[in-house]
Amino acid sequence: MDIEMDTGKSPASVQSGTRSPAYSFVAPSRSVKRPRPVKSCLECRKRKLRCDRASPCSQCQKTQRICRYAAEGEVVSLSDGSDGEAPERNTKRNRPAANQESGQRDTNYEAVLEDHAVRLERLEGRLLSRTSSLAESGSIPAQRPPASSLTIRGLTVKGGLRTRFFGQSSTRVLLNLFDEAKDFMFSRSKSSDIRELFLNIQKVHKTLQDEHRKVTAPITVFVDSVTPIQKRMADVLPSRNVCDTLLGIYLKGSETIYRVLHIPSFMRQYNEYWEGKPQHDAFLPQLLSILCVGYRYLGVGKGQYHDREGIHIPTASCLVRAWLDGLRGKQLVEFTTLQAEILQLMAQRMINPQNQESWTHLGLIVRMAMTMGFHRDPSEFSQKIPPFWAEQRRKLWYTILELDVHMSMQCNLPCCIRETDFTCQPPRNLNDEDIHPDIEQLPPPKPVDQDTDSRVQVFAASTLSMRFRVVDLINRTDSLQDYQQVLDLGNELERVFEDIRYMVPTTYSNDMSEVRRRWMTRVVLDMHCRRPLLALYRPFALGSPDVPQQIVTGYLRSSMILLSYLDELDPASPDYHRIWHLHQLVLKQEILQAAFSICYYIKQATSSSASPTPSDLDSNTKVESIEEAYAMASESSVLLSLPRLKSAVQNVLDTQIKRIREIGTDLRDIVSLTVVFNTCQGGTPEQKRDAIKNGLQAILDAGLQAIHANQENIASMPIMPPTVPMQLDGMQTGSNFMSQMQPFMTTPDALNSLPDDFAAMWDMEFWTPVLQSGAP
Repeated sequence: MDIEMDTGKSPASVQSGTRSPAYSFVAPSRSVKRPRPVKSCLECRKRKLRCDRASPCSQCQKTQRICRYAAEGEVVSLSDGSDGEAPERNTKRNRPAANQESGQRDTNYEAVLEDHAVRLERLEGRLLSRTSSLAESGSIPAQRPPASSLTIRGLTVKGGLRTRFFGQSSTRVLLNLFDEAKDFMFSRSKSSDIRELFLNIQKVHKTLQDEHRKVTAPITVFVDSVTPIQKRMADVLPSRNVCDTLLGIYLKGSETIYRVLHIPSFMRQYNEYWEGKPQHDAFLPQLLSILCVGYRYLGVGKGQYHDREGIHIPTASCLVRAWLDGLRGKQLVEFTTLQAEILQLMAQRMINPQNQESWTHLGLIVRMAMTMGFHRDPSEFSQKIPPFWAEQRRKLWYTILELDVHMSMQCNLPCCIRETDFTCQPPRNLNDEDIHPDIEQLPPPKPVDQDTDSRVQVFAASTLSMRFRVVDLINRTDSLQDYQQVLDLGNELERVFEDIRYMVPTTYSNDMSEVRRRWMTRVVLDMHCRRPLLALYRPFALGSPDVPQQIVTGYLRSSMILLSYLDELDPASPDYHRIWHLHQLVLKQEILQAAFSICYYIKQATSSSASPTPSDLDSNTKVESIEEAYAMASESSVLLSLPRLKSAVQNVLDTQIKRIREIGTDLRDIVSLTVVFNTCQGGTPEQKRDAIKNGLQAILDAGLQAIHANQENIASMPIMPPTVPMQLDGMQTGSNFMSQMQPFMTTPDALNSLPDDFAAMWDMEFWTPVLQSGAP
């Protein structure tokens, strides 16, 4: 009917004349193949697997099915092909001779549908056959990878109204892998000495939190003043000598992969400011944020507050935020305003490293940049953007993308922007001195192996596509049907590490500044690709029973490499402590993740009774259990041997205890890692208990040193419910401290007189996310 209305021709004329384009591919006649005789077993035919026709066949033997063949004369559905291939179907059917002209059109439609069905069935058979052969060879498992939700996400719920999401990298989620350690920490039946240790550590933790709140509070005389905001920002600016030092630290430590400034232009503005020449309104907000980041990198004291030679980070950050919030209209689409927003986000993370808050605020920055057209390449616009500013836009846009990928992985949440949402091209590999605002045409880019101010960002931009796919994949782990996407993406990232080693090889020189510079370049590039590889492998390497060996070995090797960055440097060098502090500041979360992962490895490898040798199993062999996979990994490299791994975790614990003494970092992750590590090494319950007690005592001693108290003082502190803040203003050691606490002294039997659920109550609060001290 449709054809007749459109063409005005009868069905017969359509058959014999011009056909509809949609059906022009249908041949007028087809040869018909006869179905081949049934030779495969019924189970292989039903599942469309390749059958070796043995009795029983290899497929049925592997899956422990009953192997049965069709008896002679038994009727078998013609839709089931033989040997994994569907038979050809007849494209025409016999029709009664009567009314042949009116039925010709129906025959045409049926022929088309029959042809489509045959093609689809043949394609399905070939795809299933290929998947089956890959599964047989061990390249990929045929079933869906069973990543447990306990190892990839978590949620805390309080009263049904306050909730917080945790991703796979959270300590709370990683703790689910260790039942024995978890039971030990949350048990109500702790012995009195262990229970007292936990309570004292909790008191130290609360004291450090209280101190952190005080040092991160802005100075009210600047924040609440009615003085113009620019004047207040100038008042908190330190002396020029201090600014010179902090600015230099920022340029060396941050203007590598995160390119925000054109360094010559900013230095000219900086020098003019100290000469008394007026600058644009965004200059001071940018400078204050830069000084905050530089001061935190310097590692002076706790990096949170200043004396006469520093900058008060909370006050400076609060003033910059107030200035940004006061902008209106055209000011919101200024290039310098977007620079200030990004720098303020980086400075705010120096105070409160809350990943979810940073991820939320970054979403606003992404949308602000998109409203300014940064997501489109400058060459696409009819109004020509000067070459200099076009290149600066590309640098700033790719800085935003780097922050988006990194923070999304930390939170295990989707990126604010997808890979297909932008067309902006990567920046060129040029020095900042090669371009200036009056340039008419950009110079040709230099080779990526040639060192420039932009080389790190340019190389990282070439890997963004892979890292975007990693973030997308780890957020839809539940929908994966096999490991092939994970393995392919992992192989791509592994090839990037080879390019990094080729581009920035390890060299030995008497020039220590050159050695440190090359080391910094190599580490920055490596860690920005190592993070997504670890995030990609983690849900499967930790807990999946049928995980391919490549994932297990690759994940553990990357964890050890991440913990070995500092091995190339000499601890006796003058700048080693500052580099060590920077390393711990930037990679704290990744270091803890690696340590927990290695503990899981130790647990599995220790419990394995028999381990296959590498000569018996290659990297693609599917092992029978996760214990065998980890045992194989331990024999694949000296780097992954059990003594080496235990030493690496112990070194992490020693380093974190050192940081407690120096900056009073958060205690919860270190406590949980201590318990996990000492329960994974094996031994009798008494041996484990003694090891845990010694580890907790070391944490308590470091915490007491951080708050300048002793164990007698902390034991006399009141035991309050976690919801009641502890007022410890002006806490001192000695008699003055004791006199302050005397009205709240507890009796020697205070621990035994607590409610039955008190231990569980404070334990749960102890692992609940609150404001943290220390580095991100």
